[in-house]
Amino acid sequence: MGYRAQNLLSMLKAMTPTLLGLLGVLILALPLRLFEDALPTPIIPLVVVFFWSIYSPDYLPSPSIFVIGILQDLLMGGPLGLWAAVYLVTQYIVSSQRAYFLGREQKVVWLGFALAAAAASLMLWLVMSLMSGALLPVGALAAQITATVLIYPLFGAAFRELHSRVLVEA
Repeated sequence: MGYRAQNLLSMLKAMTPTLLGLLGVLILALPLRLFEDALPTPIIPLVVVFFWSIYSPDYLPSPSIFVIGILQDLLMGGPLGLWAAVYLVTQYIVSSQRAYFLGREQKVVWLGFALAAAAASLMLWLVMSLMSGALLPVGALAAQITATVLIYPLFGAAFRELHSRVLVEA
């Protein structure tokens, strides 16, 4: 393989988590009807931020997370910077606990994700309630976070495979 091709491949590897986060935002913005609206669309970018903050934080730096959050704010019509702030706070908290999560069973990591998702939803709810001047209902957000927590093992397994086969081995 030539020098340029090798550099391009290295750059694509380095951008993989960011591209996954951006793809997650695009999926979230699509008008998907999961099980005839019985299941809300999971917040895939939150899964991306959590996973890569543990297993390869160098591949998903804070500026990338900021861009992912801003894109989500723009596409979803929320307050500009809210998702970026939620994702950056999540990255900070998860990174501070990275040593704990490394080498743990996936059930423990999943529980950690559930706690991180709950904290993220609480941040969102508090900010949006403060901005609206009233306590907002939590039902839709709770359903979306529950769907996100339930899909984590599937995405976690796929990301682990991607991480070990593409980013670590190659």
